[in-house]
Amino acid sequence: METAERLERPEAREGKLLTDKNLHILNIICFVSMMSNALSSSYTLISETFNVTANQVGMMNTLYSTPMIFLSLVVGIIADRFGRKKVMGISTLLFGASAIISLTATNFNMILLGEFLRGCGQPGIVIISLVLVGDLYESQKRRTDVMGINTAVLNIGLAIFPLVGGWLAGYGWKYPYLIILVAIPAALVVFFGMDEPKIQKQQEKLLPYLKDALKCFKQPRAVVLPLINFCVYAMLSGCFLVYMPFMVIAVLDKVYMIGIVMSVMAVTSCILSALLGPLSRKFSAEWMEIAALVIFIAAFIIGAKTTTINGALLCSAIFGMGIGLNMPAIMAMILPLADTEVRGAFISVTNLIKRAGQAVGPIIFGWIFVQWNLTGVFYGAAILSAVTLVLAFIFFRNNKTQM
Repeated sequence: METAERLERPEAREGKLLTDKNLHILNIICFVSMMSNALSSSYTLISETFNVTANQVGMMNTLYSTPMIFLSLVVGIIADRFGRKKVMGISTLLFGASAIISLTATNFNMILLGEFLRGCGQPGIVIISLVLVGDLYESQKRRTDVMGINTAVLNIGLAIFPLVGGWLAGYGWKYPYLIILVAIPAALVVFFGMDEPKIQKQQEKLLPYLKDALKCFKQPRAVVLPLINFCVYAMLSGCFLVYMPFMVIAVLDKVYMIGIVMSVMAVTSCILSALLGPLSRKFSAEWMEIAALVIFIAAFIIGAKTTTINGALLCSAIFGMGIGLNMPAIMAMILPLADTEVRGAFISVTNLIKRAGQAVGPIIFGWIFVQWNLTGVFYGAAILSAVTLVLAFIFFRNNKTQM
C-alpha cells in the first residue's frame, strides 16, 4: 500500500490551505491549462492572413488534440518513473514555448507546428495536476477541498479567456498567443517553487510496473467511477457544448448570446466548486456525485422544454452547478484508488476514458439529433443522466464507504 514516506509530506500536517504554496502553484497551472480557450477568436483572422480554408483551420484543432490522446497514455507512467515536478515543469514549458513558434509564424505550417507542440504539453499539465492532488493531500475531505478550488479556478479561466482572447484578437491574430507565453514563467515556478512529493520512483522493469498499475482496476470503484465520468463528459461534449448554441439561436437568433449563455455555465460551476469545502464537511463525495446527476436530469429536461432565452440561461446555470459538483467529487473518489508509485499510470488511463467520452458524445447525440431533432437531444441527455444516476446509486449503496 502507500509508503511511509508519504507521512513526510508538508500537507500531512494538514495546515491551512490558504498558506499552502503547493496549492497556489497547482492553481496557477490549472489556470494555464485553460489558456487555449483564448485562441479561438484568432481562427478567422488566421484563415484570412494565410489564405487557408475553414477546413484547413480545423486542422489546428486536430493537431492540438492528437498528441493529447496518445500522450495521455504515457505521461503518467513517465511521471511515476522520473518524478512529478520534472514532467509538469517540462510540459508547462513546452506549452508556453509553442507560442513563440506561433508568434513568429510566416506560414500556416508553422501555426500547425505550434498547435502540435502545445498539444504535447497539455497532457502533462492536466494529468500531473490531478496526480499531485493525490500525492500531496492525504484525506479525502482535504482532496475534495483542493479539487473544489482547482475546479473553480478552471471555470474562471473557462469564463474569462474567451473574452480576453476576443479583445486581443481585435488588435491582430497574433495577440491572443501572448497569453500562452505566461506558461513559461509558470514553468519556472514549478521547477523552483513546488515541493517534489517523496515517492518511491519506479525504476523497475516496465512490465511488472504496468501489472501493478493494472491491479488497481480490480477494484470495482476503479471501473465504475471512470465509467460515470465517461457518461458525464459524453453529455458535456455531445449535448451541452454542441447543441446549446443551436438552442440559443433557435429561441433568440442572436449570436452574441451564445457566449453569454455558455459563460453562465462556467460561473455557476465556479460557485459550486468554491463551496465544495463546506459541503464536503456535511456530505460525502458519493452523495455529491448523486446530487450532480440529479441536477443534470433537471437541467436537460428544462433544456428540452425551453422556448425562451431565459430558459436557455436557466438550463446553462443548472448544468453548471452539476459540473461544479461532479468534477471534484469524482476525482476525490478516484485518487485514493491507486498507490503513489503507480498513481500516474492509473490517472492516465482514467483520463483516457474521460476523453473517450468526449469523443463518443458528439457521435451519440449527433445520431439522436438526426432522429429526433434538438428536443430529442436534451431528452436523450436526461435519460442518460437518469440511467447513470440509477447505476451510481445502486453501486454506492452496495459498496459503501461514506454514504
